[in-house]
Amino acid sequence: MGREPAIRSTASVGEALLSGAETMVVVLPTFWSMLQLGTWWDPPVDAIVFAVMLGIALPRALRAVDRSELPAVLGLFAASSGAAVGCGMLLAPDTRRRVWGCAAFSAGVALLVWQRRFSPSLRRPGVIASTPFIAVLAAPRSIDPTWTLLGWMLLAAGAAMTWALTVRTLSGLTEPPSRPEPPRRRRGGPQASTRMAVQLGCATAASFAAAQLMDPDHLVWPVLTVLIVHSANQGRGDVLWKGAQRIIGALAGTAIATVLSTWSSTGEASTLVALFAILAVAAAARPCGYAFWAAGITAALTFLYGYFGESASEMLGHRLLGVLVGGAIGMASAWFILPVRTVDVARLRTGALLALCRDALSAAGRGEPVAAFEQPLAAADERLRRLSGTMRAAGLLGSGTARELRSVMADAHALASRLLGLAATDRPVGHEELGLLARWLAAAHEALTSSGGRSGPRRGTPAAPDGPGALSRRRRR
Repeated sequence: MGREPAIRSTASVGEALLSGAETMVVVLPTFWSMLQLGTWWDPPVDAIVFAVMLGIALPRALRAVDRSELPAVLGLFAASSGAAVGCGMLLAPDTRRRVWGCAAFSAGVALLVWQRRFSPSLRRPGVIASTPFIAVLAAPRSIDPTWTLLGWMLLAAGAAMTWALTVRTLSGLTEPPSRPEPPRRRRGGPQASTRMAVQLGCATAASFAAAQLMDPDHLVWPVLTVLIVHSANQGRGDVLWKGAQRIIGALAGTAIATVLSTWSSTGEASTLVALFAILAVAAAARPCGYAFWAAGITAALTFLYGYFGESASEMLGHRLLGVLVGGAIGMASAWFILPVRTVDVARLRTGALLALCRDALSAAGRGEPVAAFEQPLAAADERLRRLSGTMRAAGLLGSGTARELRSVMADAHALASRLLGLAATDRPVGHEELGLLARWLAAAHEALTSSGGRSGPRRGTPAAPDGPGALSRRRRR
């Protein structure tokens, strides 16, 4: 207790290379499959780009999916693909139709966040279902509202999902679903999922309006930036911290790629080679930081539009302005519209991790193996760890609550790490060690309560056993 363990903030080289390989093993076969269809038919460029963009997004989104979630994943993905393509068709230059398209697009991405309120198990299928909305924005030209093109776009979505699921199946769909956080209702207000859905819907609609005023022919940059900033929203502080990194990365990627793309000409094969090389580097660097992924995606889009004849030097100012405006809109909506405080999210996740630690200690006190809690403990520990960078930044910027809570988070991580070590060895826990861990847990609960959180597990959590391994102190409420 008291000393904070080192919290890893960057990925190892092996993890980075694995991430890059996992993405490109899906992207390249998807691209090849769409080109092979040209042997018999003439697949439109929009469908090929749509397939490649989905191939980029799906491997990471499918990584945590369990076999039992596949029906919901496939159903939501099919429905959202059709809806996203329909919205893309409505975003044509015709003003009246574009208004309906912007409204439908904003409502669609918001609904995929809002539906999580009905069941925590819909979180991962909802994330996967949001990928077609991001992919459809990358279309290099307006999507013609024809049934033929709709069919091609759905075929492209099917090709990308087929390759992504093939790779995922080969890597093993064996993980049991992690113990998700139950939906919680804040006193005096809607649930967090409802708040985040309203934030995203308002931000997306505002970014469309801003893009229409700035440059009606290029809607992608402000809207895409809003979606990137709000991805994996974990509270307003998290959006602000990660959003700032993503904006910096997007600005850098756009500027650098714009300069480099001036050396290539429209339709050159070298431009496609550079595009896929950038995607490979971006996918490998993604585990290392949010800025790297944002830089890679925006750079790849810059090369893509250059391949189809868009002047890089003339559009640099529009792109940079679009990224800045979209980032500002995204962060402002998270901060001012029904805000969700990141410290509240951190308290809930810390309490959930400590509750699992108490369950594991209770089982150990009864002589049961701790190994049964290995997967839930690891999942809860990882969910809490995702907030480490944001809480560290908040503490450095002067938030006393964040500094205090970060210390409790470090204790929870250390206790979970100790229990995971016991689970890995599968050895019995001695009375002396059990008593030490129980006192450690009690102190962590007390520190969490003093920071404004709950002192113990939610109602229904098994009580600690009596005897030498029991909690030595219980807080009086």
